[in-house]
Amino acid sequence: MPATGMPATGPATDRLSGLDRLVSDVEPSDGRAARSHRTRRAIIDAMRALHAEGDLRPTAPRIAARAGVSLRTVWQQFSDREALLVEAVRRDHEILRSLVAKIDPDQPLAFRIESFVNQRARVLEEMTPTWRAARLHQPFSDELRRNKARKNAGGKAELELVFAPELAQLPERERRQLVDSLHAISIWAFWESLRTDLGLSPLQARELLSSTFRALLAQAGFR
Repeated sequence: MPATGMPATGPATDRLSGLDRLVSDVEPSDGRAARSHRTRRAIIDAMRALHAEGDLRPTAPRIAARAGVSLRTVWQQFSDREALLVEAVRRDHEILRSLVAKIDPDQPLAFRIESFVNQRARVLEEMTPTWRAARLHQPFSDELRRNKARKNAGGKAELELVFAPELAQLPERERRQLVDSLHAISIWAFWESLRTDLGLSPLQARELLSSTFRALLAQAGFR
């Protein structure tokens, strides 16, 4: 996920910079290239809309119909279904950037916890349809697995930046343990389990996430 207001230094920021490069998507200035770009975006957004409706494996004809293009155009723009899904995941990362704001690590801990949890819950809920679809195809796609690894690394890096003042006070072993614990409950797999396995509403899932964050930090000596 995007970086917060901390100085741009260290391994965590390096991982975030890689994610920023991944999601960069500027429309070309050339007219023909720009039209092709818009067509690709329409196809991607059509696939994402079908995912949001619960169709996690939409057929190419359905995607084409939703996008208002021919089936031939779909395959002119994308070499195969994996390429289309990878691009849909990239599009979600781009949208993700618009959902987040910098969290100042100098703010009180209680403020940072609520800001981080509220923001992360919104992102996880918004991204769920495409990530559900990607999960079905990840065993067969190296690129989707790499995307997942980048997403998780970026999320962990953001967490380390937001809670850097507290983490800096801990010995290395305790610091790693706290980071891993907070990261484990703020990734999409945990959110999906709350929403599907436990049947919690988005509000209930967010409240559980918030209380668990506070408990873990309190256990480490931060209130």
